Amino acid sequence: PSRPPCPMLARAAAKPAALRGCPRGLGGAAAAVPAAPRPFNQVPGEWRAGWLNLYRFWREGGLTRLHLIMARKFRQFGPIYREKLGVYESVNIISPGDAATLFQAEGTLPERFSVPPWVAYRDFRNKPYGVLLKTGEAWRSERLLLNKEVLSPAVVAAFVPLLSQVGEDFVRRARAQARQSGRERWTADFSHELFRFALESVCHVLYGERLGLLQDFVEPEAQRFIEAVARMFHTTAPMLYVPPALLRRLNTRTWRDHVHAWDAIFGQGE
Repeated sequence: PSRPPCPMLARAAAKPAALRGCPRGLGGAAAAVPAAPRPFNQVPGEWRAGWLNLYRFWREGGLTRLHLIMARKFRQFGPIYREKLGVYESVNIISPGDAATLFQAEGTLPERFSVPPWVAYRDFRNKPYGVLLKTGEAWRSERLLLNKEVLSPAVVAAFVPLLSQVGEDFVRRARAQARQSGRERWTADFSHELFRFALESVCHVLYGERLGLLQDFVEPEAQRFIEAVARMFHTTAPMLYVPPALLRRLNTRTWRDHVHAWDAIFGQGE
């Protein structure tokens, strides 16, 4: 395509001294900075063969090594590179200054990535999108309400003791696990423990009570919730690159597991 998948990025790049595809090393000083932003079809990267790129990505174990692959590509292409994996097209940036330029160009109605599998589930089950997935004026009206009720400094101050309590429990649990390992290091599944920490924090704020997710024994209902969230994220990844509608039509296991996971998550919330 000749136009950017992110119009905000295009508008940011149209400003003087805005996003530039300069050959700057990962975290290094700028080299020869072009006098003007590059046209979108000249942004360096791998974006001409999406399905071939996706095949290579899977061969490299990309779903579990994404951070390493991106670091390599930033070294290869510079601090801004374009990529297409299957149907998913992106422009990736690493410089905080470039990120600031992008955010400053967004305006009052920013365009966010909509996470296609999450949208597909909500359409399938006729569930509300919520502020995370809405766009335009619908997003703005709900976000303004959320700012007032949840994100204002006065309100956030009330959440801090709850979050701090969970955080301190998590640190104690991590230190105890490190001691028990005999090697003074964390040896368990850290991502699983982070799910526990995140869900305990959120539920403590939303429900005003602890679910006990940081204990050695977790209630079966709470454990099912943890497993559902982990399964939801696990099945989200492949559907970022392959259309969810196709996997739904083929009734693949990935789609079925994704639906079952979200059913459990919505059930817990409701």
